[in-house]
Amino acid sequence: MLIAQQLGVGAPMAGVASALGLGDRSLRRRLAAEGVSYQALLDEVRETLAVQLLETGLLTVEDVALRLGYAEASSFIVAFRRWRGTTPAAYVAPADRAGPGQ
Repeated sequence: MLIAQQLGVGAPMAGVASALGLGDRSLRRRLAAEGVSYQALLDEVRETLAVQLLETGLLTVEDVALRLGYAEASSFIVAFRRWRGTTPAAYVAPADRAGPGQ
């Protein structure tokens, strides 16, 4: 998916439109005709990838934020809370916080 490929640079609409051989306005019109906005698509891709990356347990919240094109982890945390109703750290925290052997 073009948006996912360009997340490292923020996935600007101009870059995605160019990769599709379209101008910004043409892409915006085509998306509007489908009843969706570029920002909605970008958010959907970011949310899906965020969940996948966080569930691996291999990356920090900061690393996930950078991979998704956020300049700061705080912006990612705000977006994640909007998508999932919780913070990324709380999302991946184990439900059972009992210590080993308990």
